[in-house]
Amino acid sequence: MPRVTVIIATFNRARMLRCAIRSVLAQELDDLELLVIGDHCTDESAAVVAEFSDPRVHWLNRDENCGSQWGPNN
Repeated sequence: MPRVTVIIATFNRARMLRCAIRSVLAQELDDLELLVIGDHCTDESAAVVAEFSDPRVHWLNRDENCGSQWGPNN
């Protein structure tokens, strides 16, 4: 189990996602996992996450849009 789990909730913000993921992976602590949770993303967010090829980074896209951050964060 990693010491830290970071959650990035996103909705069709692939352009900004790269920067957010890079920021997490650049932290001094590397005993972490990053969960990128899409709120039914229909853009290229999944492809952006896959670009990182880092086993600490995981992608999950919700089947339905929640419309608020509470859904992806839970």
